Amino acid sequence: MPIEITVRHEKANEQDRQYAEKRAAHLMEKLPRIDNVRVVLDRQRHLFEAEFIVEEKGHILAEAKEHSFNATAAIDTAVARVVKQIRKAENKHDKAIVQQQKHV
Repeated sequence: MPIEITVRHEKANEQDRQYAEKRAAHLMEKLPRIDNVRVVLDRQRHLFEAEFIVEEKGHILAEAKEHSFNATAAIDTAVARVVKQIRKAENKHDKAIVQQQKHV
């Protein structure tokens, strides 16, 4: 379960780093086909940025970047966006398979 956490421009609070790692691990448990999760935490003055990049079999499956005044809010919103993107892609794939089976 490779989870890579990168902090830019400033040392991150250990609590924020652990929270991001916890959310990434939960994401990998929830969606078993994920191979790798990269998390980038950044702080620009008063604004926090969280970026999640989810990979499957060597290609990017989904990615989301979120800004907020609170680090945990940015992390939560970015994770929610990634999950939404993955679910949408799965539904699209499932519909394509059903359409293909109808035409056979």
